Amino acid sequence: MWLPLLLAAVPISLADIKTFTIPNVYLWWLSLTCAPYVLLHGLGPITNLVFVVLILIALSFLGLGMGDVKLMTIISILVNSDKAGSFSLLALLILLSASSYAIIEALRNHRFPHTIPLAPSIFAGMALYLATS
Repeated sequence: MWLPLLLAAVPISLADIKTFTIPNVYLWWLSLTCAPYVLLHGLGPITNLVFVVLILIALSFLGLGMGDVKLMTIISILVNSDKAGSFSLLALLILLSASSYAIIEALRNHRFPHTIPLAPSIFAGMALYLATS
């Protein structure tokens, strides 16, 4: 289930670091490779997905990039399909990874960054999530 995400982590992260955007071609490829798992296991509880979508909509109004929103939507659908999935743990680990990245950048450049590429933090948080579950 997680293999497509792990394989896509490097090109998506590199594109996000270089251009601060996630190309749709990577997201389409990721969606297509994750679709068989979702088709076999179902979407899971719809209330969880509605809650995640509402949070992602709110974050997009606060400045979160649409590529990051699409990536987190794909990951959320996969986590929701897994019966033992925990959105709160995943969100906490992504937040921890993004905060760590921002602090390291601030220490390295002696100023707090206005924007950060979030895809590496999403994948780092996901890797930590997989290590704990």
